Amino acid sequence: MPFDKTTATLLGKSIPQPDSLEKAVGETLFSDDIRLPGMLWGLALRSPFANARIRRLDVSKAKALPGVRAVLTARDIPGVNRRGNMPGNRDDQPVLVEDRTRAVGDPIALVAADSSETAKEAISAITVDYEQLAPVEDPLVSLEPDAPLVDEEGNVIGDLGYTRGDTEKGFSMASAIVEETYRTQFAEHAYLEPEAGVAWTDPGDVLHIRCGTQWVENFRHIARILGVSHNHVRIESPLVGGGFGGKIFMTIEPLLALLAKATGRPVRMALTREESILSSTKRHPYILRYKMGADADGRLTALLADLVGDVGAYSDASPVIAWYSIGFLGGHYRCKNVQVHSRFVLTNNPSGTAMRGVGSAQITFALEGTMDSLAEKLGMDPFEFRKRNHLSKGESLSTGQPLKNAVFFSETWEAADKALDRALLRNSEEIPKLSPKVLRARGHASNMTGYGRRHGHLSQAQVSVQFDGSAVVSVGVADIGSGQRLGCQQVAAEVLGLPMDKVTLSTSDSQLNPIAGMTAGSRTFLNAAGPVQRAAEPIAKALKEAAASLLEARIDDIILADGKAFVKGSPSVNVPHAQLVPAAAAAGTSLTQLGTLKIEEDLYPGEETAHNAGWLDYTFGGMAVEVAVDPQTGQVMLLGLGISHDVGTAVNPQIVVGQCEGGVVQGMGLALTEDCCVKRGKAEAHDFSTYLIPTSLDIPSIEVAILESGEGEGPFGARGIGEPPHNITPAAIASAVSRAIGVRVTSLPITPEMVLTALRTGEWPH
Repeated sequence: MPFDKTTATLLGKSIPQPDSLEKAVGETLFSDDIRLPGMLWGLALRSPFANARIRRLDVSKAKALPGVRAVLTARDIPGVNRRGNMPGNRDDQPVLVEDRTRAVGDPIALVAADSSETAKEAISAITVDYEQLAPVEDPLVSLEPDAPLVDEEGNVIGDLGYTRGDTEKGFSMASAIVEETYRTQFAEHAYLEPEAGVAWTDPGDVLHIRCGTQWVENFRHIARILGVSHNHVRIESPLVGGGFGGKIFMTIEPLLALLAKATGRPVRMALTREESILSSTKRHPYILRYKMGADADGRLTALLADLVGDVGAYSDASPVIAWYSIGFLGGHYRCKNVQVHSRFVLTNNPSGTAMRGVGSAQITFALEGTMDSLAEKLGMDPFEFRKRNHLSKGESLSTGQPLKNAVFFSETWEAADKALDRALLRNSEEIPKLSPKVLRARGHASNMTGYGRRHGHLSQAQVSVQFDGSAVVSVGVADIGSGQRLGCQQVAAEVLGLPMDKVTLSTSDSQLNPIAGMTAGSRTFLNAAGPVQRAAEPIAKALKEAAASLLEARIDDIILADGKAFVKGSPSVNVPHAQLVPAAAAAGTSLTQLGTLKIEEDLYPGEETAHNAGWLDYTFGGMAVEVAVDPQTGQVMLLGLGISHDVGTAVNPQIVVGQCEGGVVQGMGLALTEDCCVKRGKAEAHDFSTYLIPTSLDIPSIEVAILESGEGEGPFGARGIGEPPHNITPAAIASAVSRAIGVRVTSLPITPEMVLTALRTGEWPH
């Protein structure tokens, strides 16, 4: 049934998250807050070396300590000693290392004890004899034919590419050509809540794991590790204190499971920040080479892109990110001659995984920088150059995928520029205090971010309406702080015509809720609220039919709102839901409906490699930022920032603004300060005194301009917005800094040392 936006009562309303106050005052229960009677404390012994053979492992002294209830090694795993991966990915990571460690932080042994002190003592009592091996630290070295093997199957886990047209011919037609190499860093997810959770076995021999995760479907991997059937594992995720991709794949879940099964008692694990950074996955560092040519009229004639991604020690999500990266490499610009090549390579560095943007932030930084350089070489305005080449609705990406929905380029660029003007006006009292020697400049960027993973993904949700007219929504999506629960609640309430407080939710339980997939990839509103909408619609139709009969009106004239039904234009004559629900049930309508959303795989024809790189749809946006660079210290100050995206439909504008502001701040960190500083496979930046994330004192004046085309694939025409604001920020900041100092920024982060070197030498250092 088509949705009539003109009759919406909740759509477009900035409804606050119901648990905001609880979170603000510290009353919300997170994973680290859970305590159970008889609970043991779990701890892992982790490898201090990035590459080593384990010649001898002795746990006898640890087992003999009073209060130690279990000491486990790889030989104690009852099922398969593999953490598991997505279908088609290399399943190469053990739960516990047996004879060789490939990364700093690899778990070797587990301890469960009566207290955390005893657990630490037991870990110290374990003896390991290592044979240290030279780590493979450079992905370019790892590509060499004679490079040491990180994995027996080979170091390259993704060698992908595609060609459209003839790039050699395209470059011969160019009046201007630029060629640049860009590098990005290892970045930490830096979620507020480190990995924590509890596990226990109930009287029915079902293992329960309660921990912060972005993907409750990991219960299948746990079952394989334990050697039990899927129905004997249940994962429940409380509210998650941030994830950003780092809690999609399992972190401590298999360790908790093994200890709880071995002891028969509840076990708790909670990583310190240092242990979290030491052992967790990171954003992939990229080495990106772009070569672009354009004719005298400023039209692109050829684009060549080559990417080498540092996978780290284990494949994790890298094969999937390799696919998506080649989809982004060709960009959102019109070019007939495109050649793209991407290689993802194993090293002994920290493993890379999904992190807000799944590769798009790194690529946008390089792509937009190259577009700026080419515009400069042509003597063209960056906006006019992009406008001349930006794709429009109905055209196709270089992968062959058609853009069937709205493509806002000029609209978002201009809206971002005006938003920056407002931000600077708001900051007008501080700007005059700047030294006259500072170098000021405005920079811009445009971006395209995919949402809605394809490949036949299935998501489901259940909606049940009670006889008093209230409703219960059940969906297996995890809420990681960005309003997933609120989005599902708001959609159900809108479709059913109920007040928000008449809709309750059951979420994040692998046994109680229909599976809706991971909370990641800007997919959640589409893949969780979408099935909620589909489940609620047939119930709403039945309620309208009952109301039409009672009110003697046409069904098309019936409005559901605020817990009652009325004829359009006559709200005073109404029937409450409590009266409609029994009538609908008596007419044979099921009051419980299952909504299903399946994103079909075969969306567009084309070469398999490029075809697999696509998303269901894309969110387009623009950003403008003004910086001041101190030429004496190299310090970069953000004076103001304007951002605009076409979100399709802003179902909850407050949530949209929050995602934009949060994405910008996280993007600031990637652009200016954050770097794991990996040496010999170890992150030297081990806590927040050395890994520098932006604080509230660093945040500039930010203005958000929301545009709505109504042409998204999500409920009511919404588009994904969780990642686009983050992806565009480093590119826009780099653009502004490049203009301020007169040198193209080609690596991240943009540190004062790098800026000073560039000012002194006229070149950006690598």
